Amino acid sequence: MSDRICLVEDDPTIREIVGEKLTQKGYLVESFSEAEALEKRFSTYDLFILDVMLEGEQSGLDLCGEIRKFNPEVPILILSALSEPQDRIEGLRLGADDYLGKPFEMEELLLRINGMLKRRQWYATRPPKGNVFSWEAGEVDFDSRMVKTNREKVQLSQKESMILKLLIEREGTTVSRDEILEKVWGYHLFPTNRTVDNFMVRLRKIFEENPSHPKYFHSVRGEGYRFTSARGES
Repeated sequence: MSDRICLVEDDPTIREIVGEKLTQKGYLVESFSEAEALEKRFSTYDLFILDVMLEGEQSGLDLCGEIRKFNPEVPILILSALSEPQDRIEGLRLGADDYLGKPFEMEELLLRINGMLKRRQWYATRPPKGNVFSWEAGEVDFDSRMVKTNREKVQLSQKESMILKLLIEREGTTVSRDEILEKVWGYHLFPTNRTVDNFMVRLRKIFEENPSHPKYFHSVRGEGYRFTSARGES
């Protein structure tokens, strides 16, 4: 079944060209010039492409926030002028998965869409040990992204949940920072190895009794991270 893409773009030329190209690639595309025309049919699509400046009262950033509240998993790509970095930053803060500056190459747009859909498909795949994974540090439900430990309940962000899923799937082996960036963010995005480290600090605070001396999320110097569900040396 073809993936369904919603394109919200106020420039009729871009809307037509992008819509036609995506249709040629086998996607099912619906195009709009304003957010209000969607009528909140957010569950209809597998991916959203949102221009920042739109007709009507809502901007693409407003729409991004609405979609993300309704569906925390659906991929969202923001289109933004290169002269407006604050829009890109705000879009990512609101939950967009990626941004693309205008003008853009069609091939790059297609690569980004393909990568976003692949990451979504990977995350939707049931882990080998099931969508609910439990060990002595706690329990995580990958459907709801809810974590339960003996101290608290925590709602994971999408990226935290994706990193955790990857490490659990690869339990006992070292996953490089570059692989984590590729799997969770995609090769073309700005996050660096330091971004991965910051997310690991957060996961350790949630699951580890003493985050400074982790028993489950181990650093492998110069390589990456390794998860073990049994207590072990870091």
